Amino acid sequence: MMRGIVAFLDDRFGSNAGARFVLRKIYPDHWSFYLGEFALYAFMLLVATGVWLTFVYQANPTDAYDSVASLSRAAPIGYLMRQVHHWSAVAFVAAILIHMARIFFTAAFRKPRELNWVVGVTMLILASLTGFTGYSLPNDALSGVGLRIADSVLLAVPFIGNWASDVFTGGGFPGPLILQHLYTIHVYFLPVIIALLLSAHLGMLVYQKHTQFVREPQNVVGRRFWPDYALRTLAALGATVAVILALAATVEINPIDVYGPYKDWTAPNPAVPDWYAAFLDGGLRIGPSFEFTIFGHPIPALFLPAVVMPLVVLSIVIAWPWIDAAFTRDHAKHDVLVPPTFAPWRVGFGSGLIAAGTFLTLAASDDAQALAIHQPVQSMVTFYRILVPLGSLLVGVLAGLFARELRRRSAAHGTESERVVALRRNEHGGFDEEPVGSAL
Repeated sequence: MMRGIVAFLDDRFGSNAGARFVLRKIYPDHWSFYLGEFALYAFMLLVATGVWLTFVYQANPTDAYDSVASLSRAAPIGYLMRQVHHWSAVAFVAAILIHMARIFFTAAFRKPRELNWVVGVTMLILASLTGFTGYSLPNDALSGVGLRIADSVLLAVPFIGNWASDVFTGGGFPGPLILQHLYTIHVYFLPVIIALLLSAHLGMLVYQKHTQFVREPQNVVGRRFWPDYALRTLAALGATVAVILALAATVEINPIDVYGPYKDWTAPNPAVPDWYAAFLDGGLRIGPSFEFTIFGHPIPALFLPAVVMPLVVLSIVIAWPWIDAAFTRDHAKHDVLVPPTFAPWRVGFGSGLIAAGTFLTLAASDDAQALAIHQPVQSMVTFYRILVPLGSLLVGVLAGLFARELRRRSAAHGTESERVVALRRNEHGGFDEEPVGSAL
């Protein structure tokens, strides 16, 4: 029967050629290439549990909190589903971030894969936004404070802020429409856009082939999809599901029963958002407190740390493939990855950026830290205002110097990675690779 079905499909669609292509495709064997798969499997868990949660959630200010809190009371499966959904969101963002870091430090973003880098950064932004909108749906005291801060940031946008806030909330925070709009964005728009970007990412990956850690770029070195890679990726799926289920069953996240429903006059302390949004909260806490005007229009103090700073950083990150190419004067096509130590300045910049995000995340809990060490909050604000720029710069410089020293020692000992760099370096500091094929 199976032979008959296969013959039927092949006779009408030529499916056997496509099946042979998929089954014979070679995938790199390096462990770091599984980071993207962990993100994919976390997204699959997110969608599966999110569909289940839509049947119980009520997107209105009166019933939203009770509809979510009742999951913990009605049956264990409801509580587990909510836990799995939230932990999947945390794992999804973390996996994308680590995957993007691997791509950055090994220069996998270079031509012809610039657009894939842009797609990846866009998915990271949308995943964080999806997490924030989902985190805000229960309408508990903690998420309500976060939404109030977000509304304040929206109001700080010049000229259109008041209008945008009224449209989003339905007329003044919290407004009758804010949860409905969050629900629509979280359930319908963002997951669909992320799924489309994932499809585009995988399509470009198949067409352009994988980058790889090899000396001869004319062949992809790795394992066939069937059976080797298929079994390995199934193991990665099982490991992802097992870890998230274990976390969901043993470590409570976002205990809204402790916070209670949102009321205008309550604010839990310490109030810190999920880690992927905490750097924005830290920026708000330590940002400059002065205001200025544009064409007579007042610009609140929130505008610089909450709008300008993230947009500038994201613009640099999105445009990084072209910035890197202009800096190195290298516009050739590349299919072979480089060791991070090959470009110490890139290691320094990336490490400094990660350090800045880490310091800003720590600054989001400056009030709790001040209470713990018995210091005024203003002292912590001053400390982080100094630490974020100077500490990030220091980390970047030290990381760059460390990478340069490692490169020098590797070259002195004649390691394989440095010999590859020396053999394939052209006059622009890049590589002269052949296009990557799909042979064994």
